[in-house]
Amino acid sequence: MMVRKVAFNPSMVETLASDWVTAKILCDQKSTGSAGMSAVTIFFNPGKGHALHNHPDADQIIYVIAGEGEMMIEFEEGRPQKQTISAGDLVYIPKGAYHSTFNTGWEPIRILAVYSPAGPEAYMRESPEFHTVSPASTPIDF
Repeated sequence: MMVRKVAFNPSMVETLASDWVTAKILCDQKSTGSAGMSAVTIFFNPGKGHALHNHPDADQIIYVIAGEGEMMIEFEEGRPQKQTISAGDLVYIPKGAYHSTFNTGWEPIRILAVYSPAGPEAYMRESPEFHTVSPASTPIDF
């Protein structure tokens, strides 16, 4: 009988880092076998964020755990909407909608990004802009 993990702590999974973000994939095909959804905890340092992009095949939910920033979503109508986000906020991004997240605060912003279906998180593992380090590494170790 196979024993499965019930909970995944960020200290248990590899750290993915670039010059603009530190991330830990907590749920995906590789770690849990899930193809239906994935979850990534992400840290953006002050003044950092990600460029405008979209996920053509996946809806996304962003839950802000700590910090504050600015979320921009361009809906189908082509009208970009910007909103300040902070701890406790949940953002829904429909599949295909262009969006960006930027840390406007003085401390790191920490979010949990959930994708349905899984897939967009694979970009971080495959992209040359990210490097992978041991689970115990922290952003200041790079």
